[in-house]
Amino acid sequence: MKANAGMKEILNTLTFGNPLIAPLKSIADAGFVKKQECYLLRSFAEKLTNAKRADFQDCTGYECFVNSLHVEDYEKQEPVAQAILLVNKLFFLWNASDSPLHLTAIISADELTIVVRFHVKRCSEQWLSDDIDGYSDPVMSVDSDEEIVSQLIRRGGLA
Repeated sequence: MKANAGMKEILNTLTFGNPLIAPLKSIADAGFVKKQECYLLRSFAEKLTNAKRADFQDCTGYECFVNSLHVEDYEKQEPVAQAILLVNKLFFLWNASDSPLHLTAIISADELTIVVRFHVKRCSEQWLSDDIDGYSDPVMSVDSDEEIVSQLIRRGGLA
């Protein structure tokens, strides 16, 4: 996991008193669909506007565009905790599919929004800068082969 200081501060204050809410669970349960070498959340891939893979520099950019979710649109009371629970659920389902690929989740926050994005981890592509501390807003990146998400939930923060 990579997280800047702002996100670490948020993670240290998290509590997980509630389960993943039904609308987010439904998005996770629908899983991913592969289109044009990209892995898209099925719930969003079917509702695409006129955006196409060719409109983006690479698969990662397209996946982050399609697989972008404003958690506060679903949950206003504890959006960061719900974002972590969503990542955990999708990682569980992804890993259970025995895919040889790893999934990357990115959570970013500002005063108004909590955004979660997902993309397949590719050697030659990335969404975030290597300098995660260079972001002024809280941000984190975690891969599906890391245990940190489930550990965060069990401990209720970084501890």
